[in-house]
Amino acid sequence: MEYKLIAMDFDGTLLTDNKNVSPKTEALLRKLKKQGYKIVGATARTIDSCKDAAPIDIFTHVIINNGVTIYSVDQQQEEWLGYITQQEASKIIQEVEEVTTQIDLISGTKYYIYKHKKNSPLSFIVDIDKVEDVKEKIARMNIFLKSGEDANTHYQWITQKFPNINCFIMQDSGSTKQWLNVNPKNINKAHTLEKLGEELGIKRQEMIFFGDGLNDLEVIERVGLGVAMGNALPEVKEKASMITVSNNEDGIEKLLVKKLIRK
Repeated sequence: MEYKLIAMDFDGTLLTDNKNVSPKTEALLRKLKKQGYKIVGATARTIDSCKDAAPIDIFTHVIINNGVTIYSVDQQQEEWLGYITQQEASKIIQEVEEVTTQIDLISGTKYYIYKHKKNSPLSFIVDIDKVEDVKEKIARMNIFLKSGEDANTHYQWITQKFPNINCFIMQDSGSTKQWLNVNPKNINKAHTLEKLGEELGIKRQEMIFFGDGLNDLEVIERVGLGVAMGNALPEVKEKASMITVSNNEDGIEKLLVKKLIRK
């Protein structure tokens, strides 16, 4: 198979545990981009959070907020595939607030932290007291539960109560903590990566994807080459076509050299 698009999650995948991109991996991605490969980030982060963590010009596109938006790096333009209305967000908060430790309402650029003050120095993290304080479209929500082991129970409950949203359980590699992500209906990383592929004339079989967490599972299963990081959750490794070394060992760079670099 001739691959044309290389996509990757951020945290636990592209980024080391110190939340940066290693020089070796950055250099290879820049080289492959010059050779004509589409380099795509696919993350739950906002675009401002992405820019804070990685040199954004290593990518051609970045899929943000778990698939809600496609950001074209060269054109500096966003394509939104959906959003959550303030009315929907308010109803969800009313139903779940008593069982949560934190609720985030997330736009294309900012994390709005509902009632649980962060007082963060970062410009893209904003404390709010009510949903109406959000003056932008709401891309998605994070719901952190008082009891993490109840994530599946609350996932089932929210899914039944709100059929017009896409709720799924989130868990990063290296952690047992689970929380709920609320997206617009039918939107996730896999859906949006396929849409981007259609726009670029690239089939999903011509894509490589690297991931480590639960929100990477659907993409891992659908692309031509789904790669789990060495530090990925067992569920991700089970579905992957290949497993590379960890995010702290240049796992992306090592596999791409093996698969794409002709000596």
